[in-house]
Amino acid sequence: MKKIHNAARPRARAALTLVTAMTALLSIAACSSSDKQYTVPESLCGIKVPQDVLRAVLPNGEKLTERPESSESAKRCRIHVDGEAVLSASTEHWEDETTANDVAQSALGVDPQDQHDDEGRYIYSSTGAVGKVDCAEAEKAHEPLWASVRVTHDDAKDADMLKLIRTYAKAIGSSQGCSQ
Repeated sequence: MKKIHNAARPRARAALTLVTAMTALLSIAACSSSDKQYTVPESLCGIKVPQDVLRAVLPNGEKLTERPESSESAKRCRIHVDGEAVLSASTEHWEDETTANDVAQSALGVDPQDQHDDEGRYIYSSTGAVGKVDCAEAEKAHEPLWASVRVTHDDAKDADMLKLIRTYAKAIGSSQGCSQ
């Protein structure tokens, strides 16, 4: 009887290994079927932002659309995936002496107590970020330009939002929108 018991153990281990491997393959297949099936844009409504920076903060889905919106005081770009707003980016002029804390206080997805970087130039979290734009024209007019970004899903990470706000603010600073 002892030999039969020992022979059954390797078969049980082999079966368990097979079940574990199949479970792992099924979960990988499930993850890959929900990837980003849309093309990640190379800009946020005309402001050049590298695709890898945007890809990191966008959720999985099938269809992506951009919707620029502007008012007298702000320019916005909203990205929708499968009909749902998932990313909003904006620029807005503020009064002289405005700080990142002031902007974060009124921005959605970010709070003045969130993480700070570059001596308070940026405030960010996994759901939003604000940052000052280097814009000589705005500084001359005593109306500093600030950028903000916000996501409405839980897929983004703090570091990715910081990278996005830095990249977006720098791109705005070198765009025609900054000189107008």
